[in-house]
Amino acid sequence: MSPDIQWALFLGASLALALTPGPDMIYVVSRALAQGPRAGLVSAAGLTLGLAAHILLAAFGVSVLLRTSETAFMVLKIAGALYLLWIGIQLWRADPRFDVQAAGDRAGAATLFLQGSLSALLNPKLALFFLAFLPQFVPRTSSTPTADALALGLAFAVIGIAVQAAAGLAAGVLSERLRRSDRALRAVFRTSGAVMILLGLRLLFQPR
Repeated sequence: MSPDIQWALFLGASLALALTPGPDMIYVVSRALAQGPRAGLVSAAGLTLGLAAHILLAAFGVSVLLRTSETAFMVLKIAGALYLLWIGIQLWRADPRFDVQAAGDRAGAATLFLQGSLSALLNPKLALFFLAFLPQFVPRTSSTPTADALALGLAFAVIGIAVQAAAGLAAGVLSERLRRSDRALRAVFRTSGAVMILLGLRLLFQPR
């Protein structure tokens, strides 16, 4: 298979994966609905940093540890699940008038960016995913497999942040209307919180 065809297949698969709703997309949309377009963009950027860490691990083969070590997998899995549960509980208990109107700048860019990064970084399934996904598109005859994997990972990250940023902007525009209704905004917070809690429980009890 020629390199051009291989890249085309990779880009098509990456776009399809990015457009598939998952925990990352839900997280970005939730933040954008709660705090506006800027929050969605910053959260998407944070998630991309977390993805970049997994891409680096996969490219250099360090993620093999998660595949071969039951202890390492369980520690990261539990940490990620507890973090999702914590975010979900905070969203469920939030007072929308306080979090969005009275203190809209309280959850600043640094906090949103860090939360997005940790959300992706503490997901062991992402490490295993990239370990299985990227090598499929690295030519077997390549003399620089690590560099090839890094290039593929960078392309995946660019596609991912573009899709998530678009989703965050769209959700953020809707949030401007929702802010006028405490009842609607509270429903958004609680729905987002419930989704995060369910994702955390799913990750916590999912077998290896």
